[in-house]
Amino acid sequence: MCSWCWAYQSTISQLKQQLPGTIQFEYLLGGLAADTELPMPPEMAQKIESIWRQIEQQLGTQFNYDFWRDCVPVRSTYPACRVVIAAGFQDSYEAMLLALQKAYYLRAMPPHRLETHRQLAQEIGLDVAQFDKDIDSDLLNGVFDDQRSLAKSLGVHSYPSLVLQIHDSFFPVDVNYTSTEPTLKQIRELIVSHWH
Repeated sequence: MCSWCWAYQSTISQLKQQLPGTIQFEYLLGGLAADTELPMPPEMAQKIESIWRQIEQQLGTQFNYDFWRDCVPVRSTYPACRVVIAAGFQDSYEAMLLALQKAYYLRAMPPHRLETHRQLAQEIGLDVAQFDKDIDSDLLNGVFDDQRSLAKSLGVHSYPSLVLQIHDSFFPVDVNYTSTEPTLKQIRELIVSHWH
């Protein structure tokens, strides 16, 4: 739910298609902001809105600023992470990820609210009854805890981040928002120097 992840959306889609066939791409949810219903302090909301404007100017990424007028912003991304995992249980991980980003950035829908999640689950064709069961399950919370722990152990502190695993070693990879080429070059170099 970080606005820079939205800014990276089209580049990461291209990158996934261009990766060497030997590389398996996996998403990992880092969590970012824990559960809360407290409204975002006004200065934080202004700061995030100004980041949207900065991204829009730099990269041309689209944002719907009605969000800041029509919604009460809450800095809580754990619910969105759980929703993506629940959708993943129905083979719709990426569909939900994109639906959530679009809901927040383009449709001015609050990304932490259950009504948003249920509407998106319906729109992308999930079994909503199953989704409702999964969203609060111990299994889902266990998966989410594991993903957060793994992200932390990989040294991921900002979003988006890329990490390449070769055997049992992990290498941070630079994120480039406008081109896949520098990322692919770095990945190729890492493979050549560490694959044995």
